[in-house]
Amino acid sequence: MKNAIASPKIKEYLSESTLQELINEEKIYNCNFLEGELQTRKVTALEFNECKFNKLTATGKEFYNTQFIDVIFDKCDFSNTTFELCLFTRCKFINCKLLGVNMINSSLQNVLFDGMISYSNFANNKFNKVLFKDAFLDEARFLENSFANINFDKCQINRIEFSKCDLSKVDLSTCNFDDIKVNPTELRGIKLSSYQACIIARKLGIIIEG
Repeated sequence: MKNAIASPKIKEYLSESTLQELINEEKIYNCNFLEGELQTRKVTALEFNECKFNKLTATGKEFYNTQFIDVIFDKCDFSNTTFELCLFTRCKFINCKLLGVNMINSSLQNVLFDGMISYSNFANNKFNKVLFKDAFLDEARFLENSFANINFDKCQINRIEFSKCDLSKVDLSTCNFDDIKVNPTELRGIKLSSYQACIIARKLGIIIEG
């Protein structure tokens, strides 16, 4: 459900640092990362716990086998960044830019997304209690994902693609689109507005009169 997303558990007072200063650590706790640009191309096997990222720029970088637990990303730029084999638990992406992000083979539980996420690629992920709210997801691709309690609330999703995903109980009724890419056999149980249903019907060659 939309209101069931658990918020990150973060202490009131955090140590201030930059990500670049601690990039060689294995576990990072209770840090408030200040504005800056990540210079390291690839981050591997790192654990972030109870942290905030503020205006981090990490475009075109790679995060591999990295855990984010109780983390807030605020106004960060992850455009064209890859997250592979990562874990996100109780995380929020607030006003972030994730244009062209590749998030693959990862697990997301109690995660909130808003901001620019168009042209993104979500593949082979496990989504559990994930909310996309007021997000721009034009031409985003969701390929072979496992969905449990995933919601899209007032998002722009024109030409979004779903392939080999179970869309039963997925609610797109508050979203805006003129076209989506989906196999008709995978539409069973999806929730749409009457206007959206007409768009899908036209794609299937159904003529609606009256």
